[in-house]
Amino acid sequence: MVRSTTIRPAGRRRALSGDGADWAFHATNSAVFEALARQNHSESLREFFGTAAFAELSVLARAARRVKTSGAPRVLVIPGMMGSRLCDVAAGKNSRDRGRGRGRMLWIDPASIAAGRLTDLALPSRHTIRPRGVLLSAYARLKLKLAIEGLDARFFAYDWRLGIDEIGAALAATIAAGKPAVLIAHSMGALAARIAMKRLPKRSVRRLIMLGAPNRGSLAPVLALRGTYPFVQKLSRLDLEHSPDYLAAEVFSGFPGLYHMLPPLRDSSSALDLLDPASWPSDGGRPRPELLARVAQARAGMAEPDARMVQIVGVNRQTVVSVRRTSAGFEYGSTPHGDGTVPLAMAQVPGLETFYVEEAHGNLASSPRIIDAIVDLIRSGTTGALAARCAPKPVPEQRIDDAQLRAVDATKIDWRQLDSAQREAVMADLDGPEEPTPGSAASLA
Repeated sequence: MVRSTTIRPAGRRRALSGDGADWAFHATNSAVFEALARQNHSESLREFFGTAAFAELSVLARAARRVKTSGAPRVLVIPGMMGSRLCDVAAGKNSRDRGRGRGRMLWIDPASIAAGRLTDLALPSRHTIRPRGVLLSAYARLKLKLAIEGLDARFFAYDWRLGIDEIGAALAATIAAGKPAVLIAHSMGALAARIAMKRLPKRSVRRLIMLGAPNRGSLAPVLALRGTYPFVQKLSRLDLEHSPDYLAAEVFSGFPGLYHMLPPLRDSSSALDLLDPASWPSDGGRPRPELLARVAQARAGMAEPDARMVQIVGVNRQTVVSVRRTSAGFEYGSTPHGDGTVPLAMAQVPGLETFYVEEAHGNLASSPRIIDAIVDLIRSGTTGALAARCAPKPVPEQRIDDAQLRAVDATKIDWRQLDSAQREAVMADLDGPEEPTPGSAASLA
């Protein structure tokens, strides 16, 4: 448990009900799109999306409402890890809510996080948790622009705590229940999509467009399991009860999906076998051996690359590309050869058509330039909006270890006491992408 100072800014206390200032965190995706079009719940939506994005999305939502997509080409948007909202359907304000499966939103809801309820996500679960839409801060622009283009775009929300094998099986069933689809899959969602494609006849999936796919793994899960991943550290500041180390050990370490993004030894830039429990430091966050043992089997279920697949890879964002053991724990090496989460070398797959863009991992599904390229790829199978080649320049690795990563501001932030501008700033910081690396380390053509 953590005992650091809590920031409680002066100002009026905010409403906490799902009908008040936190409305956007509790509303369904369809209700949010409707509110954007009608400009209802404006204060809550500005806090959630940010002022500029709220204004843009409101215009897009009104335009999308005027387009009929019934009978249009089917597109499924598959978010990345943590990109789907998770709800405890057995909890709720009253029996009516519980009966309708509304329950209590756990991910992502700052009020639930402040109350320490991230621990309700731990596996094996004591709660009935189900996906309830996606995080629109990352995927709203993509869906609305696809709708404006006349495409029948739907979200495939899933429980990202589970393994890519389970998620892929559920995705395969969803695809099989309708007409052939184009899949747009972000991050871990791309691995689940490859699982689904291996289970289905080829005619079921017309195209798979992967965004920032950790095809050969990522080292971000190592930091998450150690409690030193920047997003986990930022998130823990909103949790008034728990530290990053506690959340890593008691919550995140039980998620099979996190393990399935670890790089197999043959695909790693390091000689360290991260699937061997003995490779991990004895102190600090450690993985669960039984989950490490299942990684290879889960990843073996992915379809091999074929002509239906194409990927978009982000570059020139400082990214952890190597890890090694030291007497003090893990030491990480980073370069601009990646999107801030997935190293370039771990995204690339021989024979897979790839396009490159200077963008951060979290923005790969929301960048207007990338969305234009996605529309091109759906319509014509290729795009001139992005570079088709990437030439990384040799650069020295920057080194940082666990102790340095833990030396960050851990001051708690009480969401309930923040005013509207402060809430908007906290959300922007939580979603904040990696900044461009000065003097690009990869040339694109």
